[in-house]
Amino acid sequence: MTAAGWPTPPGNTSLDARRRDRELAITVDGDPVDVLVVGGGVTGAGVALDAASRGLSVALAEAHDLAFGTSRWSSKLVHGGLRYLAGGDVAVAWESAVERDILMRHTAPHLVRALPIVTPLTPEVSRSAAALVHTGLRIGDVLRRAAGTPHSVLPGPRRLTAVETLGLAPALRETGLRGGLVYWDGQLVDDARLVVALARTAAGHGARILTRLRVEHIEGPGAADGG
Repeated sequence: MTAAGWPTPPGNTSLDARRRDRELAITVDGDPVDVLVVGGGVTGAGVALDAASRGLSVALAEAHDLAFGTSRWSSKLVHGGLRYLAGGDVAVAWESAVERDILMRHTAPHLVRALPIVTPLTPEVSRSAAALVHTGLRIGDVLRRAAGTPHSVLPGPRRLTAVETLGLAPALRETGLRGGLVYWDGQLVDDARLVVALARTAAGHGARILTRLRVEHIEGPGAADGG
């Protein structure tokens, strides 16, 4: 119930000052929640959404604004786990490929686009090293296809000619350039906007999104740091 005796309408995703004041008053008055999330980064907003969408009552407390820290200054790369493949962690690489597919085709197709990434084959890159990189890219592409991401969303990796490589990376030296390898990954247009979208969707499921509220002490279980 609101401070005025009326509940927040279901499906209302607005995060305005009036709603904040109302839900802050409810929280201060001791109205309990099932889940308290501390931190309004992408992890915190995601946890709040997941819990609220399952029917749990949720309050998220953020000392500053949504996406105040790392989530506002990320690399903006929604990668499909290639870095984990290099370390032999196939399970995490697979999870990354699946999550990338969800973001690009379901959760935020308007915020994630395909990004070409070029590895130039310069004289410093041996042919054996180039073959190893190409093999890794092909394995990563197997994960892409297994995750269900179509070629129209993320093209597969391929070998580039020297001319094509210079077209994508014109700052390269032409001397000794044998070509390049290109693969495609996901790139966020605006990382902070994704956090806000998650938080607003969580609010639509009834979560209390309380910015400018610093948590200084917690006792007992049930709190997750989502910064």
